[in-house]
Amino acid sequence: MRSLFLKIFLWFWAIQVLIGLAMFAYWSIQPETVQTRWHAATSSAISMYSQAAAEEADRYGETGIKNYFERLKGISRIQAGLEDESGKLLGGVVPEQTRPLITEAKTTGVPEILVKEDFTYAAIRTTGPAGKTYIFVAAMPRPAPRGGPQTQYVRWAMAILISGIICYLLTLYLTRPILRLRDATHELSSGHLSARAGADMERRRDEIGGLVRDFNHMAERLEALVTSQQTLLRDISHELRSPLARLNVALGLARQRASEQEQPMLDRIELEAERMNQMIGQLINLARMETASGPPQPSRVQLDEIVREVADDAEFEAQQRNCSVKLDAAQTCSTEGNPDLLRSAVENVVRNAVRYSSPGSSIDMSLKSDDGWATVEVRDHGPGIPEADIDRVFRPFYRVATARDRESGGAGLGLAIAERAVRLHGGTVTAENQKEGGLKVTIRVPAKGGNGNHG
Repeated sequence: MRSLFLKIFLWFWAIQVLIGLAMFAYWSIQPETVQTRWHAATSSAISMYSQAAAEEADRYGETGIKNYFERLKGISRIQAGLEDESGKLLGGVVPEQTRPLITEAKTTGVPEILVKEDFTYAAIRTTGPAGKTYIFVAAMPRPAPRGGPQTQYVRWAMAILISGIICYLLTLYLTRPILRLRDATHELSSGHLSARAGADMERRRDEIGGLVRDFNHMAERLEALVTSQQTLLRDISHELRSPLARLNVALGLARQRASEQEQPMLDRIELEAERMNQMIGQLINLARMETASGPPQPSRVQLDEIVREVADDAEFEAQQRNCSVKLDAAQTCSTEGNPDLLRSAVENVVRNAVRYSSPGSSIDMSLKSDDGWATVEVRDHGPGIPEADIDRVFRPFYRVATARDRESGGAGLGLAIAERAVRLHGGTVTAENQKEGGLKVTIRVPAKGGNGNHG
């Protein structure tokens, strides 16, 4: 159970239910407590009523007793009677259920009580102000029960249901901002820098409102920094194109006037200028993809055709390093996207593998489609990458420190461009060192179809 909402809700509800069950169990397993309290209340009332009846008998006789019993019945619906020591009824009525109690009351001197379903019967010996002894009897109606066991169960079920609704609303109030904050965090990590947690939650005056305000402020700062970086990168890339163009013109004029001994130096200048031109082109593509929200002009793309074309083109470059490119399997499948971006992604990964694969080895490629995903695997037999650098190789300008200078490692933009291009298509790129040596890069993009054929 990993959901914070479910944890809080169940804990709140369980506490409410346990409290209710504990109270119910307390009153259920201690019926003698209820009985004792009822007996004590009845004894106190009987003692008070009997003393008042004895006073009326001593002062006003049978007429006073009759009037007192009528008032008592009218007020509390108690049917009472009074006998003298000889058993003569002086007033009121004596229910048959009280006869055994009268016998006991004459000898004990304490209230004798018999509890039935509808009435509580009592008898007590009492003495009036004149010193005469009387036997007071009474039949007191018991309060109507509020319901049987079924009624009690319904009430408990309603109480549990109401407590559950209250706990649900309280839990929703506590966790909904956290869930919205999590969704905004996911959008932000996916590249949607304009994602915010919601202005309505910023108005909260509690700790969660403060957290939301801090998050939105952080997101705004992050968006501003990334946008500024992308703008700077794009502007610098465009501004460098003009000096390079003038450099190539000047280089052409210099070739016309240079001697044969100066040609190698001019060739070197031309090579470096070409490399810079390629790097600027990559920077412009990277900046363009960083600001894009999806592949431009998406269309149906045959991935197997792209993989075969890249493998054929890379074979020529690999032969210059005494390597080979082997396409082990290319399952026919397609996806929705931009063919140029997808080709650039696969090509950059394969060229990176060719660059670092050991001489005499092969670069193994495959394309498979399964569970709605197309997977391109490119595996070289080079030195691999330190585990600490696995997640960093897809960052722009990042190169592993172990002797990967510009001669062998390029500018560190190829894998970054591949990662951005694949991400625009809703896919992922991962790198993994192999136990036998070398690095395997896996590209996964949503597949739109395939017939299972292999080439």
